[in-house]
This record gives sequence, structure tokens and C-alpha cells, in this order.
Amino acid sequence: MDHQKQVVHDGWDEYANKQIYQDKGKIGVLRSIGFGSFSFFGTAMQGLVGAWLMFFYTTFCGLTAGQGATIFLIGRVADAVASLVMGNISDNIYKYKLGRKFGRRHIFVLIAAPSVLIAITMWVAGMNFWYYLITYLIVTVLMSTLQIPWETLPNEMTKNFNERTLMSTSRMVIAGIGNMLTQFVPAQLFKYFPKSSPEPYILMQVIFSVVTFFLVLVSYRSTWEHFVTKAEAKKLDSEALAENHGKKSTLKSELKNYFSTFKIRTFRLHMGVYLSSYFATILFSTVFVYYIVYVLKMSTSVSGFLQTLSIVSIPVTIIAGFAATKITYRFLYLFGFSLILVSAINWAFVAFAHPAHMMWWLVGGMSLYQVGLYILYFVPWNAFPFIPDLDTLVTGKNRSGLFASVMVFVNQISQGLAGVVAGYLLDFAHFRQSASGAVTQPQSAINMIVLIVSGGVGFMIILAMIFASRFHLSKKTFKVLASELVRLQKGGSMKDVDPHTKAVCEDLTGVKYDSIDFWKKNDTPPTTNK
Repeated sequence: MDHQKQVVHDGWDEYANKQIYQDKGKIGVLRSIGFGSFSFFGTAMQGLVGAWLMFFYTTFCGLTAGQGATIFLIGRVADAVASLVMGNISDNIYKYKLGRKFGRRHIFVLIAAPSVLIAITMWVAGMNFWYYLITYLIVTVLMSTLQIPWETLPNEMTKNFNERTLMSTSRMVIAGIGNMLTQFVPAQLFKYFPKSSPEPYILMQVIFSVVTFFLVLVSYRSTWEHFVTKAEAKKLDSEALAENHGKKSTLKSELKNYFSTFKIRTFRLHMGVYLSSYFATILFSTVFVYYIVYVLKMSTSVSGFLQTLSIVSIPVTIIAGFAATKITYRFLYLFGFSLILVSAINWAFVAFAHPAHMMWWLVGGMSLYQVGLYILYFVPWNAFPFIPDLDTLVTGKNRSGLFASVMVFVNQISQGLAGVVAGYLLDFAHFRQSASGAVTQPQSAINMIVLIVSGGVGFMIILAMIFASRFHLSKKTFKVLASELVRLQKGGSMKDVDPHTKAVCEDLTGVKYDSIDFWKKNDTPPTTNK
């Protein structure tokens, strides 16, 4: 009877027993694969876009490279704004019965399953500029906003460094397989259709969308999240009111929260690496098919074949996952970026020297690029789940959704700008669009393609290396900070911190330890009412 009295059916704590809130124990390989299955969502929504959509627009839709770039820019800006808001929505949807019943993270994972089918609409040939703008806009916004809540799950499922690393590794292996298939499947389809046919493009999207629909459901069933109890919710509300001087949050206060994430030094460096390196990869993926078709006079199937070398992502990601527990992220970054830099030099050499056995040079350059690329893909998303904990040390809050929003926001701005730069540079070089297949290009356009795929990529990678050289987050340093965070959460005094721990915390957060106000309450004796 006493137990029955404790269960209050008010649409709140009664949902705490739902499957999506149940910790299913140690996270092993199968559980990590289940989590990582969602990676196909991004692949199906954007993997094909990065490799083929600009080429599709300018070759089968009659759009100029500038118009294609404009579509990318508008889509990315809208996406970035939506992504910035999404983290806050996901963090706070528990305040509503719908969010408590279906989960503040899992409700969006569930919505993602049918949403992936909408991507098929982007690949209809012969439509006008506005059709392509609207379809790209819808797909891009859906992709990022629905992916953000999923990004926060490792932070809620476990605090263990090795388990989070396993989840990130599984995620990146699956994403790597997906990215490889976005090249392999089109390459095979191109063999069965005329070069002037747009049909293989929509067919490949149908295949990826249908498969992803089921994989998203696998991810939904394999993961769990933290349930915000009614008592926790009251505490969070009171803290938010205190932070805003007794007022409800406003647009100004929310923007302040977003900018406050950059107070964390490691996050600033993380975003510097992320923005510049992803900018480089978008430049490459946008123009590489042009490089093969117009500079080297080869077919799209060759481009597809070369990019299927992304199969190296499987062993590279597994090795990187193991290496992340043994060596620093900084070393991994610099090693991977060095390989991409060498490949960038290779593209210019092949274009201007036309060496004998050219295909071997292309395979070698692409192999180096793909190894570097998947280290580049792996490290930011492996490191990211640990960064909100650095913020928790400073603020006392779990703002993982907010950090995920800011990260995706910067990612979208980076990718949008990269697409715009590539598109308008091609237009500036007098690139000729078509609606019925590839056409002969002027030498100015050919030179610009080489400049982008080699010089542009190389410059942005060098910039990323500068940021990476200052990145100090690792298994060793995180363990020090995490231990200190646990000590403070248990009521430990800030005065008892040892010098080494203090130095590590200050280096990772960029905040003076003694200036952190939240944990000073541990040194303040509780007041007693007389």
C-alpha cells in the first residue's frame, strides 16, 4: 500500500520506468553498434549530397554552380539557426508530458525514421531553382535538428571514457561504411544507365532512405537516456530563475547561454579544428567529381570507384578508437591532417604533370586522403562527449544538448560557406552548366577546380593543424578533471584541490579554478532556522 501511495499519476515520475530510461548495464560492442546505427541517418540525408548533389544540379538540372552554391548557403544558414535552437528544445522538452513520455532525446530519434524518406525529393531532375531550394532546405534542417538529440546520448548513457570511446568508434565505423556505400552504390548504378541519365541518382537515394528507416529504429531500441524527475525539474527551474535574476529566460539570455559555451578553452580549440577541417572536406567533396570528369577527362564511375576507398574507414576508425585510449587526440589530429596535406599536393601534381600510370597516383592520393579523413571524422566526435563535463565543472550543469547545438551550428555554417566558396569560384572561372550531361569547360574553370581541390583544401588543413597543436584533452587529462568533478559533486571542498589537478582543470577549461562560483557552496555551512 505504501508503494502504491508513492506512485502519483500526474504525468511525471510515472514515466521513469519506461524502457528508454532504463540503464541496460555495461556498454559493449553490440550496444555500441545499436547506438551507431543512427549514423546512417546523416549518411542518407547528407552523404550523397556532399559527393553528388552539386554535380547533379549543374549537370542534370540546368543550374549554375552559383545557384547550387546559393541553395547550399540558404539551406545551411536555416539549418544552423534551427540547430542552435534544437539543443535547447531537446534539453527542456521534459517540461511537457510528451517529452517525458517519449523521452527528450528519443522522441526526435523516433521522428527521424520516416523523415529520411523525404530526402528522395531532392533528386528529381528537370525542376526549377525554387523546387531544389525548398527540398534541400527541408532535408537539411531535418537532418541536423533530429540528429542533435542523438548526439547527446553517450553523455547520458555512461561516464566511462572507454565505453564512450567504444560508442564513438562504432558510430564512426558505421558512418564510414555508409560513406563508402554512397560512392560504391552510385558507381555501380552508373554502369547500367547512360551518362546523360539522372535516374541512378534518385534510385541511390531510395535505397539509402529505405535502409536507414530501419536502422534508426534499431538505434531507438538500443539506447537509453536520463529521466528528469519532478524534483530535478524544480531544482533546474529554480537555478535558471536565479541565474536570470528571478526572470524567465528570454532570447537575450538564451543567446548568452550559447555564447557561454565558448568560455571553455577546449571547446574553442575543438571548434577551431572542427570548422577549418570540415571546411576542407566540403571543398574536396564538392569539386572532386569535377576534378575527375573535367580536369582528368575520366568518367563519374571512376570518381565513384576512387571514393569507395573510404572502405579504409573501418580499420582506420577501429585503430583510432584503440589509439584514443593510449595516445592523445592532438597526435591523432596532426597525423591525420598530415596525410590529407600530402594528398592535396598529389592532386595538383597529377593535374599538371599527367604522370604515367595515373590511376596508381590517384589511388595512392585517395588512400592517403581517406585515412586522414576518417581520423578527422573520428577525433572530434570521440572527443565531444567529454567536453560538456568540462563545462559542468565550471557551471555545475549538464548542458550537453546546448553544446551539441553549437557544434552543429558551426558545422552547418562551415559547410555552407565551403559550398558557397566552391560554387562561386567555379562561376567566377566561367564554369558552364548543363541539363543533359557533362559539357566541355574553359581552361579557367579547369584551373580553378585544381586550385580548390589542392590549394583550398591544403590551406584549411594547415589552419586546422594550428588549432590541433594546442588541444590538450586526452584520456589522462580527462580522468584528472572527472575525478575532481565527482569529488566536488559529493560535497568536497575547493580548498582541498591538489596543485596538479588544479592546473589540469584550468588548462582544459580556460577558467581559473578559484574563480568558479558554483562549488563554493561546498565551503559554506548550511544555515539553520531557529
